[in-house]
Amino acid sequence: MSSSAEGPRFDAIAAAQQMLALEAAAEAVPAPTSPFPTQAVHAPATGLPPGEIPGTLTDRGNAKLFVRLYRDQFRHVEGLGWYSWDGYRWKRTGGEKAALWAAGEMAEEIPDTDSRGVFSDRELHQHKRRTMSTTGMKALLTQAKASPDLSVDPDTLDGDPYALCTPEGVVDLHNGRIRKPDPIRDFHSRATSVAPQNMPTPRWHRFLGDTFGDDAEGREMIDFLHLLLGYSITGDVGAQVLPFLHGQGKNGKSVLLDVMIQILGDYADAAPPGFLMDRGAFSEHSTELTELHGRRLIVCSELKPNDRFDEARVRLLTGGDKIKARRMRQDYFSFTPTHKLWLLGNHRPEVSTGGFAFWRRIRLLPFERIVPDERKIDNLAVELVKDEGPGILHWLTEGARRYLSTRDTLAGPDRVRIATTAYANTEDHIGRFLTECCIQDPENNELRAEQGLLYASYSNWCANSEGIRPGTARAFATRVRQEVGLASPADMIKSNGRKFYPNLALAAEE
Repeated sequence: MSSSAEGPRFDAIAAAQQMLALEAAAEAVPAPTSPFPTQAVHAPATGLPPGEIPGTLTDRGNAKLFVRLYRDQFRHVEGLGWYSWDGYRWKRTGGEKAALWAAGEMAEEIPDTDSRGVFSDRELHQHKRRTMSTTGMKALLTQAKASPDLSVDPDTLDGDPYALCTPEGVVDLHNGRIRKPDPIRDFHSRATSVAPQNMPTPRWHRFLGDTFGDDAEGREMIDFLHLLLGYSITGDVGAQVLPFLHGQGKNGKSVLLDVMIQILGDYADAAPPGFLMDRGAFSEHSTELTELHGRRLIVCSELKPNDRFDEARVRLLTGGDKIKARRMRQDYFSFTPTHKLWLLGNHRPEVSTGGFAFWRRIRLLPFERIVPDERKIDNLAVELVKDEGPGILHWLTEGARRYLSTRDTLAGPDRVRIATTAYANTEDHIGRFLTECCIQDPENNELRAEQGLLYASYSNWCANSEGIRPGTARAFATRVRQEVGLASPADMIKSNGRKFYPNLALAAEE
């Protein structure tokens, strides 16, 4: 920069060089770091071809464009909401936000000028501005979710009972083969945490041997468990069984199901406390049942002394009938069950009515071998999954193949059948009362028992002879009607305003 008598003169070249130097210095300074952890925002690329505009400048036109651009990236399930494709399955978590974000990205890419001359710049500007608003984006998505290309029925999502989605692909449980996932063909939202791998699992098999024993009886139990767990990772519910892992602590039952929950990822879940128990007047919100959708294994634990089964609920949730539920602020939807309930605890819940429909479901697996403190391993389930998780999942898929090829009844070995029968006999206090305190003769029409008097006698017998809580009057009446062959209360004998059971009398009255 030079000077003169009038003072220093402005040198444009020197000023430009100085500005470039300042800019280079600024670029060299790293950006300040935030004290908060960064969070990745997973938003799909717009993929919008330059110059493409909606067919009509309406919400429906926007919806059709959205469907064309994002049919491989989004699905909407009635009653459940938006799902986004994450590479191997349709994921609900974040699906609503991702769809809204994608709608905004699409709106931003709408051109300002129509080279075809169909729409004026002013029309495009107004439409783009409205589409970019929250109202416009939500209107777009409201129509897009009805598109046949994006709409999925709840029964279709996770509806293939013989497929198991994993991070490496979809397993065909009939043969164990894995294929690449396809967003057009596959409708899985659940997935395991690992992929199956044919590898040695010495620690897992040592754990099973320590839990059940290495003798012939123990090997029978392990073989049955293999079938039972294999059946449980399918979406087939035809066997209608409720496994009950029973025994005091330190015997492996919690470790076993912890391993299953970790490996099966969001195919498995833990039920709320008391999920299968009678909770009196309390009625759960149907949102509780939505968590069963698409699951394969649900663990019910935290049993307390004096818990009593809600037998109607057990029959409903271990059957094959459709279940109706809804999420918060969503519409009701129905789905075909794919889950299997597994119960574990130190206490055996009471059974009021029982009967064939209830007891044919129960499989009581006794856990009787206590692990000594010196052999106890902290966090064993975590270690087993870390070291041998893929191999354990392969073992489970082999169990599924065994079950599907044989369609075993899952009755279990003698040890399971004996334990289950003993449980049923212990809980069948109504049956014992009828045997010990009553006379039954289908051929003797002179025998009759007054309904109220019979229940009062039963209640006294429970308190004085058995030291147990009596079943409810309703449960008692239902069971007695079954015993004497009455289809409904209307079939009872009526006299002087009272009801009588036919062919039955209290022994003390005879």
